[in-house]
Amino acid sequence: MKRFSKFFAVAIFCLSLANSARLFALPAVSRQIEDASGEYVFYRDNSFKRESYIGFLYYDESTYEARYFAPQSKTDSGEILPAKNLQILFSVNPAASYFELTGERFVTPPLEEDTQIINYIHDLLYEITARRIKLGTLDFIDYSKSKVDFLSEGKSFRDDYAQFGGNVTMIFDSIVPIFNLKKIIDYAGNELFVVCTIGRLASSQDKSFAEFVPPSAMKNYSEKDKKIKSAGAMQIEHTAQLNEKQKFRQEVSADKNWQAQSENMWTFGDNAFIFLSGFAFPKEISQQGKNFVAAQIMRRYCASNGYAYSDWGALSVYVDDAKIKINANTYNPKTGRNLVDIKTFGQAAENFYGCFSFTAFTDGYKKNRGYYDKIIKSYSFKIE
Repeated sequence: MKRFSKFFAVAIFCLSLANSARLFALPAVSRQIEDASGEYVFYRDNSFKRESYIGFLYYDESTYEARYFAPQSKTDSGEILPAKNLQILFSVNPAASYFELTGERFVTPPLEEDTQIINYIHDLLYEITARRIKLGTLDFIDYSKSKVDFLSEGKSFRDDYAQFGGNVTMIFDSIVPIFNLKKIIDYAGNELFVVCTIGRLASSQDKSFAEFVPPSAMKNYSEKDKKIKSAGAMQIEHTAQLNEKQKFRQEVSADKNWQAQSENMWTFGDNAFIFLSGFAFPKEISQQGKNFVAAQIMRRYCASNGYAYSDWGALSVYVDDAKIKINANTYNPKTGRNLVDIKTFGQAAENFYGCFSFTAFTDGYKKNRGYYDKIIKSYSFKIE
C-alpha cells in the first residue's frame, strides 16, 4: 500500500461546485463559468524556434501570473540550449472595459535576452483578451454531437492576427480557464498555439504551476509489467443512502485479483485502483441543462492535480444522454510515473451523478488493456 498511496492518492478528490468563495473573471470578459483563484492554463507555443510553453495563472480579479518555459534542447547544429524559465506577476484594472495592465513584477530575474519574450507575453495578454471580449458569452459545447477530436471541439473564431502570421482560426471552449482558448490554427491548418494542460493550485504552497514541465522534459520511470491472469469472478459494489426511501447502487464486474481497501475503494496490488463515489449538483446548476453540467464536470476532472499533470494532447471525452466518460493520461515529473486515469460519470437523477474512477500505470494498462477495459465497461449504476 505504500507505493499505492504515493502514486494514486492524488487521483482521489471530491467535486465541489457549490463553492462559497467569490469567483472572478478576466476583465470585461462575459462568461458562464467564472475562473476560481489558483486556476491556470499552459499552451505549447509553436511560433518559437525551440520547444516553448506559456502559462497563465489566475490569482484574483486584479492579479495574474505568466510563465514562459523552454526545456533543454539541441539545435540542428548540435548546440545545447539550456532550459529557460521566466515568470512575471502582473496586475490589471478589473473595472476596465479592456485589458489594462497596471503593473508587473518579475518572479524570476530576467536576462537582457528575455526582452523579446516579455514583450511577446504582453502582446498575448492584450490581443487574446480583445478577441475573447468580441465573442461575448460562449455557448456550452454539446459533446454528445462531437465529430472531431477533443482539442478541435469548440467555438471557432476567424481573425487576422499579425502576431501569428495573419489569418488564423481560434477555437474557444468554456472548460479552459482564463481566456477559454483551446488553440490557434493558421490558414494551412498548422497548430500555432495549443493548450497542453489546465489545473488549479491546491494552496499557496502548491508549486505545480511554477514547476510545470511538459512530458518531453521528464525522465520516465521504467518498470516491467507482467501479463495479468484472471482470477475467480467477483462483483464490486457500493451503495449509498440518498434519502429515507432511496439508495444509490454502483456495480463493477471484476475478479478476485482486487482487494477492498475501504467501503468504496479497491486495489489490484500496487498496479491499479477503482474508486466509486457520487455527488449532487446544486439545483441552480443542474437546471441549466446537460451541456452546462458536462462543462462543469470536464472543467474539474480534465484538470491537473498537483504534480499529476493532465496531458491534453492525449485527452478524449465521450458524452451521451446518461454518461460522461473522460479518458485522461497524466504524468508526474517528480516520480517519472505515467498514469491512465479513466472516469465515468453516470446521471442517476436530475441533479445526482455517480462516479467510477479507474487509475493504473500506463505501461501496465497497455499490456493488459483487454483485461482492464472489460472491467471498465462493466460499470453500472441505479437508484433503488
